[in-house]
Amino acid sequence: MFRFRLALVIIVSFGFVLLLGAVMHWGSDQVAGHFQRSQRAYQAFDRYENLSQEAYRYFKQQMDRLITGGPDAEAGVGASKQRLFEAMQTLRNEAVKEPTNDADQQDKPAELERVANLTAFLDASEYRFNEVEHLYQQGKRDQAVQALSKFSDEEIDIKFQPLIDAAIDAERQKAAKAKQELESLVSQSRWIAILASVTAAIFSLTAGILLLGRVKKPIEALMKGTNEIASGNLNYRIALNSRDEFAYLASHFNKMALELGVQQEKLHQGRLELENRVAARTHELNQLNEELKRMDSERREFLADISHELRTPITVIRGEAEVTLRGSGHDAEDYKDTLQRIVELSMQLGKYVNDLLFLARAETANLQFEWDILDLKELIAASVEDFQVMAEENAIAVSFDAPGQPVWVQGDKQRLRQVLFILGDNACRYSKPGGHIAMALWLEHNQAFFSLSDQGIGIPAQDLERVFERHFRSDNAQQSRSDGSGLGLPLARSILKAHGGNITVTSIENSGSTFTVTLPLISAEGDNDSHE
Repeated sequence: MFRFRLALVIIVSFGFVLLLGAVMHWGSDQVAGHFQRSQRAYQAFDRYENLSQEAYRYFKQQMDRLITGGPDAEAGVGASKQRLFEAMQTLRNEAVKEPTNDADQQDKPAELERVANLTAFLDASEYRFNEVEHLYQQGKRDQAVQALSKFSDEEIDIKFQPLIDAAIDAERQKAAKAKQELESLVSQSRWIAILASVTAAIFSLTAGILLLGRVKKPIEALMKGTNEIASGNLNYRIALNSRDEFAYLASHFNKMALELGVQQEKLHQGRLELENRVAARTHELNQLNEELKRMDSERREFLADISHELRTPITVIRGEAEVTLRGSGHDAEDYKDTLQRIVELSMQLGKYVNDLLFLARAETANLQFEWDILDLKELIAASVEDFQVMAEENAIAVSFDAPGQPVWVQGDKQRLRQVLFILGDNACRYSKPGGHIAMALWLEHNQAFFSLSDQGIGIPAQDLERVFERHFRSDNAQQSRSDGSGLGLPLARSILKAHGGNITVTSIENSGSTFTVTLPLISAEGDNDSHE
């Protein structure tokens, strides 16, 4: 539809151009015709002027010959007569030519009449000159001169000159008329050109405005649609209600956007699926990595804990052996007790070694527990004897206050002994020489409590909550002893937590610390069942 309108505008515009060209061609032909008429009129004017000059020259030479005579005059008259004949012949030839337009056709009879009159006058003048010459030959000179004078006054001035003037005036009028018509034609051509140009301009402007109005809205809709699609809004659709080429183009744009949307959705789904797979694999890898980190961290922590705990039993074994070797007069029972404690400490060391072997085989750093019902009072009492061995080096006294009956708890004997060793070792290491370590055991609300108090360097108040953090050591502890790792108390809390117990601390810096441990008691029925 739009192509039809555009073709119609082009055809009409081309028609205006052809019309303007035809008008200009017609005008140029008319101008050329009028110009030729004007040129012919001026040429005829020149011919009449030439004829008049040649005629007067011929008349004068004839009069001079007749009056004066002589061979030279005869020769001049012959040449002048020949030129006059040629001028008259040229005039007759032009007069008898076929006219090229209606105006020349209308002027042709008058022109032929003028040429005929001039021809007749020239023939008559020749006859007059012959008569005058005959009078001269008869000796009638006066009559001949009188005849020449009469011919000059009556024929030349009265008849010939008016004919020449009338012919020249007619040609001048023809030239003026041709010029006037030419000017009028030029003016008409100018106005026709102006009118055609204005009409073409008005038509072009009107057609342009109408086409622009028809084109503006579809183009704006297409531009907006392409901008939306280019910006990624593939759900946008170009709405055109016309049935022209723009609507066809808009429908194809909409189809393209739909196909792009489908492809983009497929790509989006594929990307989401790929991202989900990558995320799942990444999550698995992160979990594996975290598990490996956790296992490695637990392994390193366990190795550090075991390394830390191996020191205490070895110290006690060495102390027991040294005390026994230094003494004299010990009976067999004393040696038996010493060897028993060494055996128990060796079992403790064996427990640690077994943990190391389990770690190497099972690739885990989790502590293993062997649950049993045990007498907490007996376990603490045995540990106190070991503490006394460690405390002898610094002359530190160790005491233990406990109830008279057994205190039954469920737990791992070696792990609880490990907790006691941690607390006792710290008390011996950080107590001042000549100090005192007091241990107490009591029962309260189905709970077993035991505490260890020393008179050591104490713990600053701001560090009380941090002493159970791994690798943490207070500043005064680092200044007092450089061989600590900060692993004992965190390990003790982990063991007690596994037993359902807890550990707390109170301390005054430079006065000492008290660690209190809580463990759940077992029932009397459990006690009887265990002993059965």
